Amino acid sequence: MGSAAPVTPVIEARDLTKVYDGAGAETHALRGVSLAIAPGEFTAIMGPSGSGKSTLMHILGCLDIPTTGTYALAGQDVSALDDYELAEVRRTTVGFVFQAFNLLPRSTVLRNVLMPMLYTRVARDERDERAAAALRAVGLEEKLWTHRSNELSGGQMQRVAIARSLVNDPSLVLADEPTGNLDTATGDSVMELFGSLNAEGRTIVLITHEPDIAARTHRIVRLQDGFIVEDAAIADAHVRQYGAGAIPVADDALHPAAAPDGDV
Repeated sequence: MGSAAPVTPVIEARDLTKVYDGAGAETHALRGVSLAIAPGEFTAIMGPSGSGKSTLMHILGCLDIPTTGTYALAGQDVSALDDYELAEVRRTTVGFVFQAFNLLPRSTVLRNVLMPMLYTRVARDERDERAAAALRAVGLEEKLWTHRSNELSGGQMQRVAIARSLVNDPSLVLADEPTGNLDTATGDSVMELFGSLNAEGRTIVLITHEPDIAARTHRIVRLQDGFIVEDAAIADAHVRQYGAGAIPVADDALHPAAAPDGDV
């Protein structure tokens, strides 16, 4: 029997740096970050303010390009694409979910979910079918589909935003602080939804500063001062379901031994 074909990572970043010039001084936001995420992974990226996590998110979502290093998204090298090419990749390959929802307040739920497809060649009937399927997938009642988005609760708006991220069947769902504007119970329901989508095979990368939210994923990547200082799998399913505070967790489960000085 022949060996199985190698699996192409959804994310394969190598030695990424990002340097910003301003007021005569350079700011090094990323300092040689390497990261690989396989199809079907559910990963949290954490770090304090100034750690580089927002910069990394922008590069992973093709909103920016690195100063040096390479980034392949679903097998395509996107690290040197121009703005038009990056926009095309974002439209077809990445689904975004934002803390502030970023919905059109006076448009209906259905139209908000249709938006990513309005500038594509997808036929109208298929657009409607995809939008309906995405809204059903996130559990939003059909009676709400004709409501304006500003008539919904925070949890309902985030479900609409998640549905919008799914309509083009992206290789990657990138969620930036998706529970940041929600109360605890609503945030729990949103994380349950992400868990269900991941169980169906979706690759999800979540940016968060909340340890309990990160603990609901399968892997935590922690940044500090532009370096990855921790990359650890969460092996306990009970912790993933209920959060890090649910049961005692050994320190080395979430915080492996630090790398030697200069080795990140």
